[in-house]
Amino acid sequence: MWFYLIAALLHYVTSTEINYGMTKDEIKTLFHVDNLNNVPDYRLVHIQRRFKRDYSPFKNLRFEAFGKEHVLNLRKTRLASRDVPLFGVVANSSGHLTYERLDHDEDLGDTYQDVENGAALLLHKDEDGSTLYEGTIGHELVLRPLPKRIREKISNDVNSDGLKSHVIFKRKTDQNGPFSDYALMEPGDIPLSPIRRKRSIRSKREAPFVIYPEILVIVDYDGYRLHAGDNVQIKRYFISFWNGVDLRYKLLKGPKVRISIAGIIISRGRDATPYLERNRVGRDAIDSAAALTDMGKYLFRERRLPVYDIAVAITKLDMCRRQFPNESCNRGTAGFAYVGGACVVNKRLEKVNSVAIIEDTGGFSGIIVAAHEVGHLLGAVHDGSPPPTYLGGPGAESCRWEDGYIMSDLRHTEKGFRWSPCSISSFHHFLNGETATCLFNSPHEDESLPRVLPGKLLSLDAQCRRDRGTSACFKDERVCAQLFCFDSGSGYCVAYRPAAEGSSCGDGQTCNNGRCIQEHENIIPDYSQHTVSYLRRTQPLEFNLTSSYFTPTQTPMRQIEGSKRPVASGKTDSSGGEPCEDTSEICRALFAKYSGIYCGTSYFKKTCCMSSRSC
Repeated sequence: MWFYLIAALLHYVTSTEINYGMTKDEIKTLFHVDNLNNVPDYRLVHIQRRFKRDYSPFKNLRFEAFGKEHVLNLRKTRLASRDVPLFGVVANSSGHLTYERLDHDEDLGDTYQDVENGAALLLHKDEDGSTLYEGTIGHELVLRPLPKRIREKISNDVNSDGLKSHVIFKRKTDQNGPFSDYALMEPGDIPLSPIRRKRSIRSKREAPFVIYPEILVIVDYDGYRLHAGDNVQIKRYFISFWNGVDLRYKLLKGPKVRISIAGIIISRGRDATPYLERNRVGRDAIDSAAALTDMGKYLFRERRLPVYDIAVAITKLDMCRRQFPNESCNRGTAGFAYVGGACVVNKRLEKVNSVAIIEDTGGFSGIIVAAHEVGHLLGAVHDGSPPPTYLGGPGAESCRWEDGYIMSDLRHTEKGFRWSPCSISSFHHFLNGETATCLFNSPHEDESLPRVLPGKLLSLDAQCRRDRGTSACFKDERVCAQLFCFDSGSGYCVAYRPAAEGSSCGDGQTCNNGRCIQEHENIIPDYSQHTVSYLRRTQPLEFNLTSSYFTPTQTPMRQIEGSKRPVASGKTDSSGGEPCEDTSEICRALFAKYSGIYCGTSYFKKTCCMSSRSC
């Protein structure tokens, strides 16, 4: 019965039809549709591959579909590590949410891209060892493997060539309607305190050559059901999805932007996303602005999630927007985010602003919307619009909305998959500002770095006891540049080195690359509260920035002679390398207890040169 209904609804296909009768679940899984009326125009394809080794970072594929020959020159990318965390969340009997780490041994595959042809594919192995491909090609095509049962039937059919194991179809693309798909941050989000204004006078910190927005992907319950509750299928789909988003950002050059997946949260019940359920409008829609606010407040309180830069909830529900309270909710919005919200956490309002909600109905329909909303978070406004006053920068008034680039909603041509010059300038302005620093670390470097930094192993006092046999003089932001330890022989506070990476520098902050910053994000400080660091001294103290010492004001100042004492001798090792030394005594402790973790990391090689040669 299903076959005859499908045959009546589907368009002409250029080769063998799927005449083996897919079940309703197989149809939903393959095309991500709820009923047969929504099955898109498709073709069966035989993919010819031209590469000799499976582990090669380059793949060449060739196939014909919709009257055109497609040739893809794919290059391997690193969107997500193989152990990207996957969590299931569900409400328990008392109404509280419980998170469970979901483990699986199945290989998810590798992501590949062809930037020139706009292809973003995930390649993975079938149980019989054959390679399967899924993802997006160009502006409208989706490539997916046929269901396993159908592939086996085609392979065993003597009347079939047995090679057409994939289907390619034209995807539906969500477009934002005439209603706003972004919100400006509240005045309290960007405090204009004297400290903040003083910092703004300084020259901007230059962004690194590549930035890595780490995305926490939250799949709502409808998305869970859309993928038949299959964890592997869900993970593969959303890795492919964000591979497509990353492809849009590959077009940026200064700085480059590389999307990374911090983790995937799968909602196993409607109550698992209370910020969406609380703002339902009718049966199948949500109030996008209210849901985004509640999402930010929920994530501020939630401490059980992986470290992330941006959190994106993906829903199958329609999104709507109210212009005024108590007004009807107008549909036509496919995404919602804060302009310039990346990395911003407001302690006073208890809300995370680095959040977005996007609509995806399956078949990768929300890829461009996701790129658009992440663009808002990274400081871009709509083409034709001025910048928010709290961000400043070039804005986008010199680029016409009608030109139809990504940051317009009139995406009807190839420009709808590219960034306007105004968007590129806005990204450059935002990413070189102080707010965006949470994006500067490389998640792929973090995979090889230990989770426990040396400053977590030894307190400031413990570091001074190892270096001088005494305690630390300061316990605030100054220790990140120079750790001053009391010298009992001279009565001075002497600095030989900065505090170890990860050391506490007051107010819940830690040292990172010589700066005192929040451990995981750029939390906007609450300037109404000040935590004072006290020194256990009876006399007032004076700190001289031009000398590496610190002394009581009534004590005559005298020069401390001698160079920094080495912790390890600067001898060459047996391999004949250049002389080097350890710059801290914690190197010995790290090597003794954690050599398996630290050996080979850039931090250990730089700080513990001599000890690293024993690795």
